[in-house]
Order: sequence, then structure tokens, then C-alpha cells
Amino acid sequence: MLSRFMSGSIRNLEREYSCTVRLLDDTEYTCSIQRDAKGQYLFDLICHHLNLLEKDYFGIRYVDPDKQRHWLEFTKSIAKQMKSQPPFTMCLRVKFYPPDPAALKEEITRRRAGEWGSDTL
Repeated sequence: MLSRFMSGSIRNLEREYSCTVRLLDDTEYTCSIQRDAKGQYLFDLICHHLNLLEKDYFGIRYVDPDKQRHWLEFTKSIAKQMKSQPPFTMCLRVKFYPPDPAALKEEITRRRAGEWGSDTL
């Protein structure tokens, strides 16, 4: 009976991956994601953690084993996009800069979008 319980626990662990996202201020946010989690799930977790409401200007970027940068696609599975083995490491970056930052509604978005240099591809 105990071996049956333990094998189920091991299977559950194999379904989760550790993921670390370097934030704009170089701090790190670490979480566990399900094997089939889509990029939108991770992005929403990060935005919730940062209390970031105007999300359209940000994205998650990762570097593949060939040192090529890619934006995480939110509609696709994270594990299928990553060409490396877990744990996964990614970065939250400014993807688009608004033409008039003063027009942004949220002060936190203005600050985050305005403090860091361009990281767009």
C-alpha cells in the first residue's frame, strides 16, 4: 500500500517543473508549474506577484541552448517551447514601449516601463 502511495507521489512530482523568472529589478521569482502549463499561466502568476495590471507592455523571454533569445508564447505549453531541461530560467522584460508613457493609467507600469532600457528583439 505504501509503495502505491509513493509511486503516485513520484508521478505527481514528474508533472511539475521548477521555474525561475528574473524580474526587471534583477530579483527572482520561483514557482512550480504543471508540465502542461501554458505561457499565459506563468505570465499571470508573475503579474499577480508584482501587482501589475497593464500587462500588454511586458513579456517573458528565455534563451535557448544555442544562445538565441525567444519570447515565450502565451498560448503554447511552456515545456514544449523550452529546449533545455528543467529547472527553467526566464526573464520578465519590457516588450513594447508606449509612445506616451505619461498616458499609462498605473503608476507602477509607468515606473517599470520607464526605468529599464529596451530589451525588445
